[in-house]
Amino acid sequence: MSKRSRLPWLIIGGIILLVILIATLFLSSPSPQPVTIPATTGISATDFVAPTAPQPPSCTVAINGQKVPPSSIHLQVMANTCIPGDVTELRVSVNGAQKGMLDASPGASGTFAGTSGGNTVTVVAKFGNGAESVVYEGVL
Repeated sequence: MSKRSRLPWLIIGGIILLVILIATLFLSSPSPQPVTIPATTGISATDFVAPTAPQPPSCTVAINGQKVPPSSIHLQVMANTCIPGDVTELRVSVNGAQKGMLDASPGASGTFAGTSGGNTVTVVAKFGNGAESVVYEGVL
């Protein structure tokens, strides 16, 4: 056999040897180990807990509502058991549109524009801690 006729066999043999060598290295390499974080890092499970929304205080704002024909809505604060300053605002919405504010003091009242038909009235209290709560909802 001449050198020229051996060259293709040497190339094929070299490729086969190279594939065997790569496969051996790949299969014998150690698998990745899990990373552990030492307890001294200062990270705890509570660092990953989403903050909860502030809760409204356990007090009551009682509101009475009535329709004033043909299309006005009259609201009156009947009672407020919250500590002064707990309620920062009372937002009044009629049929989904914000119509204004109502004072939180007992006896405070306000008249808001509505329609001649039925009106969905909602009053949302905003509290000093950032919480919000529906304190009145009705169809007038």
